[in-house]
Amino acid sequence: MKLRLRFAVLAFLLLPFILASVTENASAAASPRVIKMAYNPQTGNILGFIGIEKGFDTEEGIQIELVPFSNSTDALAALQAGKVDVAVNFGTAAPLTFVTKGADFTIFGGYVSGGMPVYARPDFVYKDMTSFVGHTIAVPRMYTPEIVWRGAMARAGLDPNTQCTVLEFKKPTEVLEAVKSGKVEVGVGTNSTYLQALAAGLKILTWTNDMDPMHVCCRPVARTEWIKNDPEMVKDFLKAWIHAEHFLINSPEECVKINAKYLKLDEPQARTMLLETNQVFESDPKTNGVRYMWKLLGDLKYAKTEGINIEDHINSALYEKALHELVAQNAKDATYQMFEKRFVTYNQ
Repeated sequence: MKLRLRFAVLAFLLLPFILASVTENASAAASPRVIKMAYNPQTGNILGFIGIEKGFDTEEGIQIELVPFSNSTDALAALQAGKVDVAVNFGTAAPLTFVTKGADFTIFGGYVSGGMPVYARPDFVYKDMTSFVGHTIAVPRMYTPEIVWRGAMARAGLDPNTQCTVLEFKKPTEVLEAVKSGKVEVGVGTNSTYLQALAAGLKILTWTNDMDPMHVCCRPVARTEWIKNDPEMVKDFLKAWIHAEHFLINSPEECVKINAKYLKLDEPQARTMLLETNQVFESDPKTNGVRYMWKLLGDLKYAKTEGINIEDHINSALYEKALHELVAQNAKDATYQMFEKRFVTYNQ
């Protein structure tokens, strides 16, 4: 009897500690895992915006925290230093170039392909790639549209380094200003400067996906170690990301309003940026396109790709897992079924 009493007293004394531990663990489990995402506020990040606005991130137990950067170099340097977890709006060429310089980055999802304009003053006559010969061209250094333009010139049998005067700038806004001021005749731009180019009365000559339909642009990229340390969290992020693309396809007008809110634009401008710039938004990693861009970097001798296995810096398995879970949860959904078929095509 005394022994039972002692156990009862001991259990009573320990109860507060047990309850505190349970409460603490439950609280920790309920707290969303924060993912710091670098993005360009001029370009936007519609899948991230949708994920936050519609709560798709919190549904998966994560919280997307947007961190603004105005150029690729600074954003990817912050990623390499561990100041952010994921970078989204900074092309394919830039993160792959960082890889050639020793950064252990991995591309693990998709965002946008195409939609980068090449523009000039209204009197510039453009027929094909030969139209650039003999002219002064501004390019944003280490941005995907620069690589696409250089690749298109090479396929046309042209050498931009000897047949054009090419001026490199750190930021797309600097490219735009060079064209506006008359310092250069043509600007190889990004979608972040599209509205400003139109407002300045410039003419869109062509788009990157017209020059090269195979190219991909912005991809979610992270440090390989970060992905390996918590693949479950990365998979949950990708479920939110895929869900956001699903919403964009099925509710584009609501997404225009979301874009307007986050980019601080009026609705006509937000609609132009989202739906009228030749951009193709897809959450799929499109690893075939990434491999294509890697080869292009090497063929152009833009970066030293020799001795690096690009497969070590691509991860489509987590996207595939996330997609399969969503398909299983939404067995009759035609959009998710289309995503599943698309994945096979894009990642053979």
